[in-house]
Amino acid sequence: MKSEKLKISVAQRILDLSNDKLLKKISDILDEEGIIGYDEDGNPVSEEELIADVNAVLKQLDEGTLETYSTEEVRRMIFEDGN
Repeated sequence: MKSEKLKISVAQRILDLSNDKLLKKISDILDEEGIIGYDEDGNPVSEEELIADVNAVLKQLDEGTLETYSTEEVRRMIFEDGN
């Protein structure tokens, strides 16, 4: 089935639904479609959010305001300060 024909068929079937539980499942599936990962708190991250975050970091890097650490500083934070 061609993409446009399939879209119309699915849309018509969704419009005919009266089962809220099934409509919620469809909504959840569509919401999950754009999720590419999860943050450290378990919240979903979309591709758009990831791109915005990366662009913000790149801007900070260009402006010289990004806080960075050397390998030695990271080791010290992990092994010495982490105890």
